[in-house]
Amino acid sequence: MTLGLFITSTPSSYAADICKEGLRDLNKSQGVIQSKGGIWGYIEKSSNLKDHSILGFQIDGKLQRLVSTFETLCEDGKTPTPKLHQLISSLLGDARVVFNKNADRQKKEEIVGQLNNLNKEIDALLAQLPQ
Repeated sequence: MTLGLFITSTPSSYAADICKEGLRDLNKSQGVIQSKGGIWGYIEKSSNLKDHSILGFQIDGKLQRLVSTFETLCEDGKTPTPKLHQLISSLLGDARVVFNKNADRQKKEEIVGQLNNLNKEIDALLAQLPQ
């Protein structure tokens, strides 16, 4: 995908809506994750996953970068598209799903696999966005 799919030149009313409402939505979802200690905190609470703490720390930082990039696009007058909002929101949702599972009752390999996949998906989106 190219950057053009994520940034558009649109009427100012649309830009205000996606930036205001979209950013509020992303910050709220990110806030839910962080209020529970983030992915890192989730991993740290599990006796089975503690050796993967760095993965949780990386995911938390990258998710925050996605939200910050969205915000920066708005501040710079480059209107993010609904597609970009949806992609970031979906990744945040995937991270939130992790909290719905008791790590100590799941197979370690399954959870680590999900986290590795999430990390790769975040990396792929970050690679397409301005730094």
